[in-house]
Amino acid sequence: MTTTVSTAVRQGVWVGLATGAYGISFGALSVASGLNLWQTCLLSLLMFTGGSQFAFIGVIAGGGAGPAAAATAFLLGVRNTLYSLQMSALLKPRGLRRAAAAQVTIDESVAVSLAQPDRASQRAGF
Repeated sequence: MTTTVSTAVRQGVWVGLATGAYGISFGALSVASGLNLWQTCLLSLLMFTGGSQFAFIGVIAGGGAGPAAAATAFLLGVRNTLYSLQMSALLKPRGLRRAAAAQVTIDESVAVSLAQPDRASQRAGF
C-alpha cells in the first residue's frame, strides 16, 4: 500500500469514528424528541445522511408534523445526488460497487476522497 493510500485509509477510519460518535448523539436526541428506540433505528436505516436525520428530529422536537419533518430531511438529502454525480465520474464504479457507493456517498466520504492527491488515494479515501 502506498503512503498516500494508507494516509487516505487512516483519514477515512478517523472520520468513520467521528461519524459513529455523532450517530450515538443522534440516537439520544431522537429518543429525547419523542421517538422510541425502534422508530430511531428505522429512521437510521431508511435515512442514511446525518444532516437529514438531525433535521427530521429537530422538526419533530420543535412540534412539527411528520410530513414537514420528512420534507425537510428529503431536501437536505437531495444534495447527496449531486455528490453522487461527482463521485461517479471520479471513481467510475460498476455493478454492485455502484450500488454500494450510492449508499455511502455522504459528506464525509466525499470530503475524504476529494482531499486526496491521486486517483488510487481518492478511491481508498472514499
